[in-house]
Amino acid sequence: MKKYTIVTMLLCIAVIGSAVPALATTTEVNITKYASDETTILTKTTVSCQWMETNLTVQGDGATEYFHQGPIFDGDPWDPAETLNLKSKGIVKGTDVKDLCELAGGMSPGDEIGIVASDGFNKRFGYENVYDPKSSQGSMVLCWYNEGTYVPDYENGMQLVFFADDHIFGNWDMHECMAPEHRYNYSGVSPSSNGLSVRDISDIAIYSNETAETTWSLELVGAINETMSKATFEEGVACHDGFSYTDSEGMIWTGIPLWYLMGRVDDATTHGSGSFNDMLAVDGYDVILTACDGYSKTFSSADLAGNDSYIVACYLNGSDLPELTDSGKPLAPLKLVGSCLSSGQMIGNIAKIVLDVGTAPVEADLTLIGDETKTYALDEIQVMPSYTAGGGFEKSTGAIVGPFNYTGVNITYLADLVGGITPSNSMKITASDGYSMTYTYEQAIGDIATYEGTTGPMTMVIAYEEDGNPILSDCGGPLRIAFVGSDSPITDGHFWCKYINKIEILGGVDDWNLTLTGAIQEIPDRSTIESCVGCHRTSWTDGSSQEWSGIPLWLLVGVVDDSMNETAKHYFNDTVAEIGYNVTVAAGDGYNKTFNSTIVTRNDELILANELNGTALTQEYSPLKLVGPDLAKSEMVGGVAEIRIPELIVRGDANHDGILTTVDAVLALRMAVGSVETDLVADMNGDGQVTSVDALVILQTVYMRSS
Repeated sequence: MKKYTIVTMLLCIAVIGSAVPALATTTEVNITKYASDETTILTKTTVSCQWMETNLTVQGDGATEYFHQGPIFDGDPWDPAETLNLKSKGIVKGTDVKDLCELAGGMSPGDEIGIVASDGFNKRFGYENVYDPKSSQGSMVLCWYNEGTYVPDYENGMQLVFFADDHIFGNWDMHECMAPEHRYNYSGVSPSSNGLSVRDISDIAIYSNETAETTWSLELVGAINETMSKATFEEGVACHDGFSYTDSEGMIWTGIPLWYLMGRVDDATTHGSGSFNDMLAVDGYDVILTACDGYSKTFSSADLAGNDSYIVACYLNGSDLPELTDSGKPLAPLKLVGSCLSSGQMIGNIAKIVLDVGTAPVEADLTLIGDETKTYALDEIQVMPSYTAGGGFEKSTGAIVGPFNYTGVNITYLADLVGGITPSNSMKITASDGYSMTYTYEQAIGDIATYEGTTGPMTMVIAYEEDGNPILSDCGGPLRIAFVGSDSPITDGHFWCKYINKIEILGGVDDWNLTLTGAIQEIPDRSTIESCVGCHRTSWTDGSSQEWSGIPLWLLVGVVDDSMNETAKHYFNDTVAEIGYNVTVAAGDGYNKTFNSTIVTRNDELILANELNGTALTQEYSPLKLVGPDLAKSEMVGGVAEIRIPELIVRGDANHDGILTTVDAVLALRMAVGSVETDLVADMNGDGQVTSVDALVILQTVYMRSS
């Protein structure tokens, strides 16, 4: 009987799944508190359903069934008697949304909360609905358990359910408890409390009335000057994975080596691997660190050059520095720390760093290279024909920046100044920090995907103004790339290059993808890999004096070594690596080499290169080649197309989300009938193909686990 039940379930699921895109069941939730601008993050935390059950009060007794109400089309649509079209939510248990809000600083009267599903659907509610609900509404509960099953086997979970006193949260209850803007109307007309029962919840957003936190800036003075914001400083810490110093009391200070900051202003080269002027430092100059109250300490450039032991820290034990020390002395925002410093040299409350060097010579702001080479100063660019429109971008963390109105010069106008760009060309944009991105002809004329999944029409510009103001260095200025249009499109952040100083018209470029498969699967494209290299560029010069540049292999492994929801995708799971696994680097023709995690872990000398001597790899090695000083020639795999971690792949996980659910059974069945491309991860019996038998085995596995 059980066999026939499973087969029936499989057929039903297949019919439904072929027509309706499946949502992603969730097992953890992000709670984010925003400032009044609804963009600035004040607090953010992530908790799993297991943590909630263990650490917070459980709502639901495991015996009571709860209901919402669907739309009523005949008679009174509010149905005060609550007798029509009731929708069972099951015998559920979960966590009060109020308790979750408290983890991120809580709500205040006048605040709103957004409950967001994994597919982006969201509903907002008022403070009273969360913190002071009427009995006819009851607590708002994030449910992770239903009738004996936990998420992910509870397939609608995590789901929002209102625990009304009579166990039915009906349409009239919604009328009496919700402000009109927080109610749900089916098709925009018929009230339905069931529409408030958001499923597959991934995020809880608190939209507060609090102002954004007070920011600080660091003044850097040298050959050039820079006012470095808190955000820019913290981005630098994150980009370099943080340098830390543990003091005698076990306190961990994290920040940026002082010499990195010196390299931003010691000459006209402000960013990148060549930004620090070694020759100038060897010749010697004074570096003066000054606190807000005028107290200062002076150091020699020769001692600081390349020395990671002098750290300008912005974090103490993972949090912003406190305003005062235990003895009441000013400490925030920055303190110089390190193992080679005496206590008297560890100056806090830093506001300014001065390098006693001469003023740098004025350089061109933009170089154009095509049929000829031309250079332009910023003021010359600003008098060229301009274009103003809106645009914004999505960062790798998922945060949206903008949209803002940008003013600049159309990229095709600039290309025309040096011979133009045709469909047979590509365009390489280079920044002063060494970051570069190569755009296809189609991308250069604005044909890129938007955050909403559509394309164009957009205009790619070299922007010099944001909302009518000059673009400062903190925001990528004075020149940066922007993709703008009449409807203010949101596009991928890696296309928005900052600190632009060079544009080159090159031959055509082929797009390609790199498949990363482990606990989950990611398939970054060429542009994404170039963006990663830009932030984490590592180089190696071989015995023939050929310089290979790219990204350390371990950073790409970190994208798929677990299914955890991190604030950025490249975080490496050291715990999993210590347990042990193998990393296979495979070429498009099947040639491959395998390396143990003990070799890969945080090894910056194992490089996946995309450039040789500053240009894209030739066809012999394209698009990527694994290189490094400790590799044998046979281990330097060229034409890399895939990186996989076999031990971490979840067998049967057809959608590569790290968990096995009925969604995978549906996808396997679609593979079996040929409606989607076959992926042998769904081959459960190892016969080299995916058939309905494999789909049945996946469903059987899910069914047995839930039982």
